[in-house]
Amino acid sequence: MRRSIAALVLAVLLSGCGGREPGSKQLTKGTLHIGCDEAVATLIRHEADQFTHLYTDAVIDIRPEEAREVIARFAADSLRVIAVGRELNKEERDALTAAKVEFREYHVAQTAVAVIANFDVPVKQLRVGELDTIFAGARTRWPGKGGMMIELAVGGLNAGVNEVFRQKVLGGSGYDRAAKPFTSSTMLIDYVGHTRGALGIVGLDWLKDHDAHVTVLGVASPAMRPDSTYAPDEYYTPVQAYVYLGYYPITTPVYIYSREVERDLGDGFIAFVTSVAGQKVVQAGGLVPATMPVRLVQLTSRQVQ
Repeated sequence: MRRSIAALVLAVLLSGCGGREPGSKQLTKGTLHIGCDEAVATLIRHEADQFTHLYTDAVIDIRPEEAREVIARFAADSLRVIAVGRELNKEERDALTAAKVEFREYHVAQTAVAVIANFDVPVKQLRVGELDTIFAGARTRWPGKGGMMIELAVGGLNAGVNEVFRQKVLGGSGYDRAAKPFTSSTMLIDYVGHTRGALGIVGLDWLKDHDAHVTVLGVASPAMRPDSTYAPDEYYTPVQAYVYLGYYPITTPVYIYSREVERDLGDGFIAFVTSVAGQKVVQAGGLVPATMPVRLVQLTSRQVQ
């Protein structure tokens, strides 16, 4: 199992419990504005494209922003439906409770924060402790002759990817001040791909069409040891099987939150995302479905790097 598990892929089962397809015109027509954490914007756009292809009387407007900005608009009632690449934290929940905001939450996928590097970077894998040292600014050069400078690339101040990475890797601390912030994941990937010595973090959602331009690093955590046959500090890349099994250490849920109380287009879109059809969109995007049963299918015994 140890050497074959990386070569497993996920398949959504067509049977079992889960979401429902929208079943009335009221749920499939009109205009819906969705505030979307930029980290998961690709997934939500693909879901919207599939939905509006099936239901031609529906118009879905995706508005990508940094996670905290999206949540602030949701709290202020300027957005009724939002999608975020993490769960609401205690501070945000307390603020919504204090404002007497009623909302529903739907866990629709599991994703991850990928660590990417320029092709010239002399390492292909890093431990969580090394990532902490590098992104905090205590280590500024790559190993090897010449000591190539490490050029850090991170999301914007309020980006969901940043918050997840800080919590899971930096223990809540901040980044090195020299780290370059990007509000666009496309711009961040482009920077890493074209900058010698660059290292960055990006939502798994964005790697589907861009991973050929960067190296996706393996990450090891001393806390992860699937069973006694595995050595400590085994390295894992954010492939679907490792995200699903929890072996990759920087994973995070994708949630849709709704303030809608009537059965309208917002409810219809969420019903679609949580259905078999919507979960297959999640799977096709390289993320892990959350509302449908999945199974692991072994394609080969070769270990995926």
